[in-house]
This record gives sequence, C-alpha cells and structure tokens, in this order.
Amino acid sequence: MQLLLIVFILLGSLLSASELDFEADLLQSLDEVSEIATKTKLNIDDTPSFVTVLHSQKLQKLGIDNVFEALGLVPGVQLKKEKTGVPVVVFRGVTQKGEVKLMIDGVSINNSYRGSIYHYLDFPIEMIKRIEVIRGAGSVLYGSGAISGVINIITQSSDESFKNIVFISGGSYNTTKGGALVSTDIGELKLALDSYYQKNDKIVKVEPNPSPYDGDSDRHLKDYSVGLNLSGKHLSFLGRVKKSDMGNAYGAFGILDEEKNKYNNINTSIFTQLSYKRNFSENNKISALVGYNRYEQQAKSLHPAGIVDADYKEESYFFQTDFISTFLTNNEFLIGAKFESAKTLKSEWSLGSVAITPISNPYLTRKITSIYLNNTYSLNSDTAISAGLRYDSYSDFGDSYSPNLGLVYRFNEFIRVKTLYSHSFRAPSWVELTSNPDLKAESSDSIEAGIIFKQSEQNIFRINFYASKINDMITKPTGTYIQESKNEFYGAELEYIYSLNHQTELNFFASYIDANDNDGDNLADVANILASTSLSYELNSGFTFGSLLKYISSSKRSTTDIRDDMRESFIFDQTLSYSNKNFTLSLVLKDLFNSGVYYALPKNNYEKDFDDSGRRILLNASLEF
Repeated sequence: MQLLLIVFILLGSLLSASELDFEADLLQSLDEVSEIATKTKLNIDDTPSFVTVLHSQKLQKLGIDNVFEALGLVPGVQLKKEKTGVPVVVFRGVTQKGEVKLMIDGVSINNSYRGSIYHYLDFPIEMIKRIEVIRGAGSVLYGSGAISGVINIITQSSDESFKNIVFISGGSYNTTKGGALVSTDIGELKLALDSYYQKNDKIVKVEPNPSPYDGDSDRHLKDYSVGLNLSGKHLSFLGRVKKSDMGNAYGAFGILDEEKNKYNNINTSIFTQLSYKRNFSENNKISALVGYNRYEQQAKSLHPAGIVDADYKEESYFFQTDFISTFLTNNEFLIGAKFESAKTLKSEWSLGSVAITPISNPYLTRKITSIYLNNTYSLNSDTAISAGLRYDSYSDFGDSYSPNLGLVYRFNEFIRVKTLYSHSFRAPSWVELTSNPDLKAESSDSIEAGIIFKQSEQNIFRINFYASKINDMITKPTGTYIQESKNEFYGAELEYIYSLNHQTELNFFASYIDANDNDGDNLADVANILASTSLSYELNSGFTFGSLLKYISSSKRSTTDIRDDMRESFIFDQTLSYSNKNFTLSLVLKDLFNSGVYYALPKNNYEKDFDDSGRRILLNASLEF
C-alpha cells in the first residue's frame, strides 16, 4: 500500500510540472566533464572507466544531507553501518575496510592505520560542489585502496568562481547544523575560507532481549571543519582540519555504553597541500604537489573486562608530480611519480588502568615510491584506446604492479560502447600487519563492459556489466589476520536520466550484485538488488518538489547466524523547497512512511538488528550572496 501511494505521488508530480519553463541547472550534469578517470578533463562517457558525478544543488533538492547519503545514489553502492555506528560504503559488494579511495579536493584521506574513510562521510552536502565517483578499480592513477571505487569530493571553496554562502538547519534528535563560505580576491589571488559545525543528540532505545544488553544506543555526533583555499594563476594552497565526536552505538565490543559523555569515538584529520601547475607549451603541462596529512583517533568503549581506552596518531607527507602531453598526434600521455612517507606517532591501549598490547605497533613506518603512466590514443574519430601501468614499492611489505587497458567506440552520434580491464591492489593496513607481518597486498582483476545511449541531453541510458576477483583477501576468522581466500563479484548497473520538460528531471538506477566467498557462498550483508528513483520538479512560484524512493533487497547473514535473512526495505523521502533569488528554504521528510532502516548485528550480541530509526524531519535554510 505504501509503495502504491509513493507511485501516485511521483506520477502526480510529473503531471503537475508538465508546463514549466527551462532551468539550466537541471541539465548541468547530463553532459558531464570529469577529471577523476584520467586526470584530464574528459566527458564521462568518453573514458573507459565507469564514472558517476553527483551535483550538490540537485542532491539538496532531494533532501540529501551528507556524503554518506549521496553515495547511496551511485549505482552499485550499498550503505551500511557497523555495530559501532561507523558508516561504511560497499562498492559492488566489497565490504572490507580500505577497499575504496576517498579524496577531498584531490587529497587522499585514507590512513595507514586501517585505511579508514568513515570520518569524512558525514561531511555536509552544503559544503560540496560535486562528488565524482569511479565505480570499479582505479589503482593505476590512485594506488592502494582503489580496488572497488574512487571518490573525489570537490568542495565549494575550490570552485574557481567567487561566492559567499551561509546555511543553517535543524530537526529530529536535536539536530543542528550551520556553516559559511566566504571568498574574496587578494591581488591576483583568490581566497576562500569555509567552516561548519553540526551536532545531534540521537539516542535509540534498545528493548530488553535475550542478550544481557539493553538501554540507550548512543548515536550522538559533534563535528566541525575549517577549510582554506588560496589559489593563483600557477600556485595554490589548500588546508583543512576536521574533528568528529561520535557515539559508539551498540559498542565496539557489542556492549552498550553506560554514559553518553564518557564513551565515544573521536577522529581528527588535518591535511595541507601546496600545488604548482603550469602549461609551458600548447601541448605540455606539468603539476607538482607537496602535502602533509595527520590522523588521530581517541576512543573509549566498554569491554567485558572493563573500559578500553585507545589513543592513536599518525602523520604522513607526500610529493607528487604529473606531466601531461599531447605532443604526439592523437595521443594524450600522462606520466607521474609520487613519494610518500608515513609513521606512527602514538599507539597506546589500556584496559582499565592496565596498559595492554596495542593493535597497531607504535613503531611502524612506511615509505612508498610510485611511478605511473597512462596514454589515450585516438585510433580514429570513433575509437579511443587507453592503456596504463603503475609500479608501487612499499617499504613494509613489498612491490605491486597495476596495469589497465580500455576501449571506447562510438557506433554513431547516439551510441558508445566501453570496455575495461584493470588490475588493482590494497596494501595491508598497519593493524593487519601488526597481527601478521607476513601479509602481502590484496589484488584484484576486473573486466567491465558497457553501452551508453544518449539520444539527447534530456534522454540518457547507460548499462554496464562487470566481473571481478579479489585474491589474497585479508580476513580475521579468529584472533589473527590471515590471507587464504578470494572473493568473486559479478553484476550489472543501469542508469536512466530523462527530462520530461525543461524543469523536471527523472533519474533511475538499478544494480544487480552477485558477491561470493571462497566456497561460492553469498557474502553476508550484501544485497543482490539496489534501486533508486528520484524526481525533481519546480513550479513557477519558486517551489521545488524532490521525491526519492530507494529499494534494497534482502541479504544473507553469515553462515554462523541461523536467523532469517535481512529483510528488504523501501524508503521514501520527500523534500519541499522554496527559492527566492539567492535564498532557499527546505523542508525534508526522511523515511516518510516510517519504514525504518536496519543493518545487521551479530547474533551473539543482539537478537534484533541495528535500528537506525525511522521518520525524521529537517528544516534547512541557505543564502548565497
């Protein structure tokens, strides 16, 4: 009944908007140009990689609040949360940590500790211009961790244009959020400074159950960030500090925290980058980057034997240079090199008042030397071939090679065909190497093929198929990490974008994922089918309606869990926005029919699953000047 009502709402929306005027921003991403796949500006349909670009302006019309929610609109991406409340993005069924590379304005934030990226997934959508995503492998350009996907968050402060933005919002669970972006010129330099603060007091009651744990599941969040971008003709500098304090939800060890202010997970990330870019001839350009990253985590959680207190710090610096040349006819060469050095600054663990062995050796260091090249050759006006190779040398585990080979063929002005083979890798994290110093890199081999039908900028259909195998998977079946298995992934992804008229856009995606372990069994917590339909339409009065329907099929549990499969879910969000000149006010109803979002919890702790709450309400206001 709820699904039928949703369909009526969507159909009614289409009919009500059938006589509206043109608005260019609804069409801005239909002929997308991105740099994530080749490091050169290229239409996403002309690169052999499979790329999705998400625009903040469109996402806000659908009520999307942060990066985590936005990635749920990428084909093949499933959202989940661990029992600690830590958000996880699952690309094409790959559930392990560190299998996705995440960058902010081109700067990687994956740490050596665990390869974690979750501390940036709550980054507010208001601070973002767009999100570029490679679905699939990307190690040739981005190295370790780019096995299943690459994400680049491009902030508003990195935009070349000058803008000033102020935003504020509030809603369920005492949620508040506010921030601003200010930009100006200093001589020939552009200065952009942004900042935000957000918090909520989310508590979910856990009813008495056969396990001994019931009470409050603490999901609180306190998060802030400050960013600086200073750019000139050739030189630019960017820096950002971000700190988040989040509750432990169901506990790191499956035990509910007793006091909200006593136990938490605090992550601090700091990065800076100085870059020099110059076109020194019509066909040649060079860039040189030098940067510094620092990551810290302080966490306290209940353990059956007391309180575990962890304090971890690491830092790294890097130097990278890229040379891009088109001096040979019909060729575009990219040659690059990168050096990175990382070390642990602190790794201390205690249980109560007793120091215990840290899960990451406090004396670990890592030096990485990388050389990579990629060439795109236009065989003729209809055919382009791309080939690349990367070599990485790690001081703490060994070497790795990453080749790829792709083809783009234009049948005619409407139809393109793409194929891609890629080999990628993931270096063992320091937690894994501390457990087992003999581990080597995981490696993957992937084959992808797709068809794009673009009748016009208002009618685009894309479908692709992939097969991927990850060898030497690093798992922890008992107390030590081992490397004795492989996972296989097969699937298909479909995208359809249709503009019914000048102010209405309909988006649909569907994904099929078949993820199997070493024994051919379905991987736990991986849904076979993901689908999403969104509709955005604007009235002449300035009101905009954004409807979003998401579907996740049921998923298997682990082989040791005898409970029924995780149930399927339909979630419907409705957003109503009003814009007058540069002011926008939005009312967002999340999970309008209160269906609830659930993630799997291990049975040995709780009979019921992770309840991430149902209906929520948000009121957002923003002003651009």
